[in-house]
Amino acid sequence: MKKLPQDVVIFMLLKLPLKSLLRFKSISKIWYTLILSDTFLKLRLKRTTTKKDEFILFIRTLREDDPYKFTSVASFFSGDDKNNLTTLFPDVDVTHLTSASCTIFNELIGPCHGLISLTDSDIIIVLNPGTRKYVMIPASPFECPKGYYRYIEAVAFGFDSIINDYKIIKLSDVYWDPPTDDRGPRGSRVEIYNLSIDSWREHNIEFSSIYFTHCSEIYYKEAVHWFTIQHDLVILCFDISSEIFRTMELPSVCTDLNGPRYGLAVLNDCLVLMSYPDSMCSIGHTENLFNIWMMKEYGESESWIKIRTISPLPIPIESALVIWKDHLLLLQTQTGYLISYDLNSDEVKEYNLNGHHESLRAIKYTECLTTIPTLSEHSKQVQQL
Repeated sequence: MKKLPQDVVIFMLLKLPLKSLLRFKSISKIWYTLILSDTFLKLRLKRTTTKKDEFILFIRTLREDDPYKFTSVASFFSGDDKNNLTTLFPDVDVTHLTSASCTIFNELIGPCHGLISLTDSDIIIVLNPGTRKYVMIPASPFECPKGYYRYIEAVAFGFDSIINDYKIIKLSDVYWDPPTDDRGPRGSRVEIYNLSIDSWREHNIEFSSIYFTHCSEIYYKEAVHWFTIQHDLVILCFDISSEIFRTMELPSVCTDLNGPRYGLAVLNDCLVLMSYPDSMCSIGHTENLFNIWMMKEYGESESWIKIRTISPLPIPIESALVIWKDHLLLLQTQTGYLISYDLNSDEVKEYNLNGHHESLRAIKYTECLTTIPTLSEHSKQVQQL
């Protein structure tokens, strides 16, 4: 370290994989400080990566001996040139996301600078899958007024580049709870948590109800995207920095709610829309095909183009998961197993990985040293999976 200029040392360290950097932190205090410095972290975020640097995190729900109890499990994998999965770490029980009912609403949001949010709507975890460090986000202190109840529509996670901070956004419907069976009128609530100051606040802004489908919540271009219904199905976006909602129209043939399911993903750094048969709906099942649309110019609804149709689907599927390495479409079958469809070769591969009905979730990430801020002394602290 003393014999080499610091810029040369930094250049060499930037070439190393994450596991090597984590070991090299123990060489000396100087190396420890350098590797964890903001300057080095920013340089590592900007370094050029390839699709071989992409890893995958799965969250899946498994039924326990008790038919009414389930366990959520995190599985970490890398891939090779033959599209095989290689285990990076042993499976981890994500006990915080385990409930007494089927956890089909578990979601993965991100990645954002190497960090991912795991949530079942009530519990929210921020995780660095590369280091397996995580923190549980404290519950929002805001309660519903007397005589009302709240239904959590969605949870978002992203980075505000203006204030240099990570945010959690919780979207809720608030209903009047009269003594009858009617829910009464709907109101909406937006709650925002700033990670650096460990604080929740309310944001007085209305939003349309979220139209939930699997693989429909995605972080892209510093905004979180869902589906909502405004006469037709549209994409609802929440900009992390401006904290403003906006909408984007779908292709005119992709607004039918009586047949296909829809999902969102990123392919070749562009937002894509996927449509495929709904296994729970008999209407439209005669069209056994999977369509992929790409938005060539982000935010320009006129720029949607159809780039691929898979017909017929080789295996009945339950849900789309993610597009990995820009050519592997990962899907959960109706029997609960993970399969991949190679968009280049049309090869189908089934993996020895399964989860309970509709519970499998996947997110791609690049290993990163990003540290999770330590919260206040009264909050949960950063822990190791």
